[in-house]
Amino acid sequence: MGQLNMFYHFDVEQDFMYKANTFIQQLNRMSELDAELVHLIHQEMKYGRGQIIDKTNEAVEQYQKRNLLSNDLYKNSMNTAAQRYTNMINDMRGQHITLYYDVIIREKKR
Repeated sequence: MGQLNMFYHFDVEQDFMYKANTFIQQLNRMSELDAELVHLIHQEMKYGRGQIIDKTNEAVEQYQKRNLLSNDLYKNSMNTAAQRYTNMINDMRGQHITLYYDVIIREKKR
């Protein structure tokens, strides 16, 4: 008796990475706005001098670096989650099956 193992797809596989893209676009927009705010603050304080101005500029730059790191982390997390979701959904669209068969040999009549 023969046997054939395979994975049968009930439906076509789909890519759900677009679900992460909407969130990532919002993060990118937040990063742009953050950069604009930092630029505006630096422009307003560029002629100022003193310890308060220096500390404020330092705090703003640290804030921006922290936000950029957080945004990168969130982007990676969203891509990973979307990929896992895609894999789970596509795995449920199929099933491992085993086919058993008999080989029947017919003799030719003369």
